[in-house]
Amino acid sequence: MARATRCLVVLSVVVVATASFTLRTQQQGTRPVSNTMPSVSPDGSRIVFLSDRQGANGVFLISAEGGDEREVTDGPVQRARWAADGREIILAGDGADSGRVFAVTTDSGNRRIVATVAGRSPVLSPDAKLVAYLVGPWTSTAIVVAKADGSDPRIVAGGRATAWNPAWSPDSKRIAYTYGDSSRVLQVHLVNADGTADRAVTHVAGEEGSAQVPAWSFDGQRLAVQVSKGRSRSGHIWIVDLKTGHEQKLAPHAAPYLDEGPAWFPNGERIAFQSNRSGRMEIWVMTDDGSEQRQLTSTQR
Repeated sequence: MARATRCLVVLSVVVVATASFTLRTQQQGTRPVSNTMPSVSPDGSRIVFLSDRQGANGVFLISAEGGDEREVTDGPVQRARWAADGREIILAGDGADSGRVFAVTTDSGNRRIVATVAGRSPVLSPDAKLVAYLVGPWTSTAIVVAKADGSDPRIVAGGRATAWNPAWSPDSKRIAYTYGDSSRVLQVHLVNADGTADRAVTHVAGEEGSAQVPAWSFDGQRLAVQVSKGRSRSGHIWIVDLKTGHEQKLAPHAAPYLDEGPAWFPNGERIAFQSNRSGRMEIWVMTDDGSEQRQLTSTQR
């Protein structure tokens, strides 16, 4: 009788373990893919974005109207943006490559190193002469600007407070970035590439959330930013007119989903962004007044 009981216990453990393994395998096999961080080509015809469908973030292209989707290069990649001439995609490496910037041709996927810096999350300026990157701990991260070979580094923002998400202006003269201090409400600041004239350009109320991840319009007149509230898991895209200071929330919604990571079309009339409103993070587009929202990607692993 005791032997039978022990056999029953062992069998039960095996069944539970097998069921757990089967469930875990099914969950892994149906894990939703995240398509994120869009960047629109200078001619407005294509969008590059990151996708983790292969496990690590690889670089993919899709038509700006949807379709013709294909992989350019595999991961891990931290960010991908179009070069100013639209002939290559500029990548920030990840892991051991976190201080290097690569240029990748869209047809072959071949990489070449275009910048190396002693920091992380490097962002190449549009004229390819300078790199903005991050140094220091999370609580006091600073943005450093150096030449593409890593020489002549200088801190231009952060250090005592925290600065990250640097985004170069189209003329390579200014940097928009996320600024955080003890208020715990993030705002977007603007600073010259030499570290002068630092100022806040968003003044979003705390109840709306924190402003971050700035993206420049192609004419350099407006910024698109994401404003998110962590606890409610709600986020919106906002537009800031740099001349007038006017701030506009696009596609207001009360539902708990995130609209994030904006990227402008060259004509300034549309914005690409990532959103999980469909249940997983996908690439969407809308007009610059928040209308005509349309999902472009739809991929599930």
